[in-house]
Amino acid sequence: TLKAEGYACSFLYGGDINFTNMQSYLRTGGYSSITSDVDFTAAQRKDNPWGANDDVTFDRLYTMIGQQKHHPWHIGFLTLSSHEPFEVPYRRLENDNLNAFAYTDSCVGDFIRQYRELPQWKNTVVIFVPDHLGGMPEPISNFSIDRYQIPLLMVGGGIAEPRLIDVYGSQQDLAATLLAQLGLPHGEFTFSKDLMNPASPHFAFFTVPDAFGVATPDNQLIFDNQSGNVVLDEGTAKGKNLMMGKAYLQKLYDDLAGR
Repeated sequence: TLKAEGYACSFLYGGDINFTNMQSYLRTGGYSSITSDVDFTAAQRKDNPWGANDDVTFDRLYTMIGQQKHHPWHIGFLTLSSHEPFEVPYRRLENDNLNAFAYTDSCVGDFIRQYRELPQWKNTVVIFVPDHLGGMPEPISNFSIDRYQIPLLMVGGGIAEPRLIDVYGSQQDLAATLLAQLGLPHGEFTFSKDLMNPASPHFAFFTVPDAFGVATPDNQLIFDNQSGNVVLDEGTAKGKNLMMGKAYLQKLYDDLAGR
């Protein structure tokens, strides 16, 4: 969608871009320039089995931004260090998992401090969203609602003012939310909702292998497809989200079957 609006779209990942067919997905989605593990030296990739660590790739991101000659532009960036085996060139915390997250956080902080000094900052929105949990305390069950709670942060000079958007949503809602803020249509994103639109239904739908969950302010529900049972049902309107979750999952499969 952004490419059709004249954006130059690039993607950066320090690991194998073909992992889980990621490159095919990105190319189909309109990314014309992709930077991955093969674009880093062996020395830059030697400390992490996944690829180049986050300090290396954040440096590359900073360089990519400084070299942008086409405007407007969009860069997607996937970090990799806050992931098992949690081996990072950094030690602040005893727990290896937490230390790896602290390391990635430090890379984020360093990057933002540098980027704020560039003239591009005033026109930029930087969006942070996890792809999946790094749950603590360990272990955390697939049937715990805490496992699925993640932050969405939007920062940068393009943000008009500080706000807390206190609504339920999922990663797929990022597309509609961002495009709406840019004044662009988002109707082709069937399963995406504008988190800023008070007229939009606000709920979070999530899945793990053979289970799904739906969270709203009055009901947080997880259903185990293997046993056919509701395994978590909390809130003031217990059971309310069961049929909606089943219908949503069915529509997902209908959509896949039609592609």
